[in-house]
Amino acid sequence: MQNFRGEDLNLFEKYFTETKNTCIACNSKKINLWAKSGNFKAVRCTECGLIWMNPHCNEIGLTSYYNNYIGKRRTNNEKKMIQRAVQYKLDAQFIEIFFSQGKILDVGCNGGFFLDAMPEKFEKYGIEIDLEAVNYAKEKYSKFRENIHNCSIENAPFSNYFFDAIVMRGTIEHMLDPLNAIKKASDMLRSQGLFFICATPNGKSFSADLYRDQWTLFHPVQHIWHFSRENLKLIAEKFGLQLVAWDYPYLGTPYENVKENIKDVLEAIKLQEKGFQHKMEVSPPYYENMMSLVFQKN
Repeated sequence: MQNFRGEDLNLFEKYFTETKNTCIACNSKKINLWAKSGNFKAVRCTECGLIWMNPHCNEIGLTSYYNNYIGKRRTNNEKKMIQRAVQYKLDAQFIEIFFSQGKILDVGCNGGFFLDAMPEKFEKYGIEIDLEAVNYAKEKYSKFRENIHNCSIENAPFSNYFFDAIVMRGTIEHMLDPLNAIKKASDMLRSQGLFFICATPNGKSFSADLYRDQWTLFHPVQHIWHFSRENLKLIAEKFGLQLVAWDYPYLGTPYENVKENIKDVLEAIKLQEKGFQHKMEVSPPYYENMMSLVFQKN
């Protein structure tokens, strides 16, 4: 049985049929094993550093996993909901540095929590594949309920050049086809529009390299891809999107606990030096674990 940090993934192992032996960022075929958890394997491109589950879960499996994701893995954890609410505000403030008004789309908007954290001056839209989350957003947030749609980005009901800004917050790493998703986002953006990739795991982080499968952001089903700033830049440029700013939020976030986090990481380094990586606990929040990137359409 595939048990991952207390979560039974046995039902999903049969859906791991999607294989990628060429890097989607730089097209290199030079890949090697990066991490292994049971029968689940992650590989890394030796050219650009992109990390991905190989094989990874197919669309049928992902649809099953994310069905009522909001009820099974979101609203039932009060502590995380409180932390997320604080982080939503921080991420909204980050976006406001670059974008002050207009139409904004949240891709993978879940229950509308992040859209609600955005100021009222924005015209808010959201798309989400979990029907239960869409129903939650429509019931809870009357001001933008009509602008929430149950669909993937590929099937989003918007014309080209419709949005001033598009956000993928904690989303791109979950997608089966991130290239097509970014292309669609670029198509829907007006000229000089902004594309934000926020709250996304940084595969080039110190903790990712140290902990591998015990990195807190490693998840065989949920996180198919672990990008870096550099390889996301490579992908975005294919679709006319230029990287203009970035941030690695940790200090000042609700997850920060510098003294304890550094202590935990130092202990993990000592264990690894002794050859006991398998005994390391799941990694703590840490510097550069997460990244927020800003792209502008040509």
